[in-house]
Amino acid sequence: MDIKKIKEKIESGDIEGAKSMIESRSDRINLRDSNGKTYLMAASAEGNIVLINLLIDAGADLDKRDTRGRTAFYHAVFGHQLQAVTILLSRGSDVERKDTNGFTLLHLAAGRGHEWKDVVAALLQTKGETAIEVNQRDNSFGATPLHFACFQGHTDTVRLLLNHDGIDANAMDKDGDTPLHLAVRKRHHDVVTLMLSQDAVKLDKKNHKEMTPLLETVSQGHLGMMHKLIDRGASINVVDGEGNSCLHLAVKNDMFDSEGITMDILDEYCNELDLRKEERLSGTVVARYLAGQGADFYYKNDKNNTPLDLIKNSNLREKLQTFLPPVCLRCRNRTATIKYHPCEHLLISKQCSIVPLQRCLKCRKLVTSKSEVETAKVETKEVRTVTKRVESPKFKEKGVQTVAEPFDSQKLEEKDLLKVALRLGGEWWKVGIFLDIKTSELEIIKRDNSNDIVEQSYQMMYKWFTSCDPKRRTAETIKAALEEAECYNALECLSLDKN
Repeated sequence: MDIKKIKEKIESGDIEGAKSMIESRSDRINLRDSNGKTYLMAASAEGNIVLINLLIDAGADLDKRDTRGRTAFYHAVFGHQLQAVTILLSRGSDVERKDTNGFTLLHLAAGRGHEWKDVVAALLQTKGETAIEVNQRDNSFGATPLHFACFQGHTDTVRLLLNHDGIDANAMDKDGDTPLHLAVRKRHHDVVTLMLSQDAVKLDKKNHKEMTPLLETVSQGHLGMMHKLIDRGASINVVDGEGNSCLHLAVKNDMFDSEGITMDILDEYCNELDLRKEERLSGTVVARYLAGQGADFYYKNDKNNTPLDLIKNSNLREKLQTFLPPVCLRCRNRTATIKYHPCEHLLISKQCSIVPLQRCLKCRKLVTSKSEVETAKVETKEVRTVTKRVESPKFKEKGVQTVAEPFDSQKLEEKDLLKVALRLGGEWWKVGIFLDIKTSELEIIKRDNSNDIVEQSYQMMYKWFTSCDPKRRTAETIKAALEEAECYNALECLSLDKN
């Protein structure tokens, strides 16, 4: 088939002549070149509407594939030929066909370098048996078309996809990234804003590195998007796979970008720390802002460092510490919210107050009563898969109440720890060794509670309870350690009938 002469007849207006030439060689209509490309594919890539119709009328196979698994429809989409796309749709092309990489036509249209929302809209309008599946994943990345659109920053395409029935706005690719993760990472502010306007978008999904979109923004120094996520209600005290909170990540950043936000938001904190105006985008100032939103400066990562420990400037570290709420004197890892009377010292966190105090840990006065102080925006940590802590079940963030999902720690309760601690006496150190607590950590417990053996015992038990593998957080583990240490008196008091 002499396709060149056929095109010349079409260009000269001799449509009937072109039709006769095609029909006379209809047996060759689906011939392919060395790349597997047919005449229909070539016509679709060029957008030659007349030739497309003539070839289809003469029996051209709509769903023939080239060596890359791509049909004529793919070539029309790839070539940005909207009219060709419309014709091929109306002629019954298969919109669900995948190429050898697992890309659908919607992947291709949504992920093009230049946004082409018209084709996306046309594909999304397919109905009935030909209706397109919007959540299909490719073979290489496990990504959906929405992932592709968010990665490219195609705001209008993202809007079309989000408004389509059945869209999964929180689908995770092979790296565990949601579309929001990708939009944040690529700094597409408009796309992030659009995603955050959708109630269906989950803000605290973690990828395989246990990074949420908020942690991504802080890690990469995106102040504007960070502020938007917090304002929308993202959990501020989540931690990554290494136990780093947003504060650990913030203080590691020398400077944040200010795109998408007014600088006034940091002026107060910059002045508070006596820093120059040009330093208001520094990681320390941003960390102070995050602390004002409820982030916990006392939380320790897997290397046992708090965010304060990572601030190299000792003067700045001390100055920052004066603006922070006091740390719990028991766990050294939460904000103190329980005040004891009559001395009115703010001593420990609510979680640690389950064990009663006879005397104030600071002044040693007898305790007559206690009260809880509402610290601004105090929020419990999100519990990780390999967590080191047991958190209270609820927290509040900007009027939104969320229920956390801690590990099943019902096999052993904190009151059991106290029962054991009361009977350990000076043997608590040996039990700590058999519970695999480091000697250096036992020395810290002894030093911090030098006048109270019961408190030393309890702190050792509590250290184990909050840092061990959750699967070992059982009465059976305690029993084994007590037997090894020959602490039979303490063993008798431990209730072993818990499931």
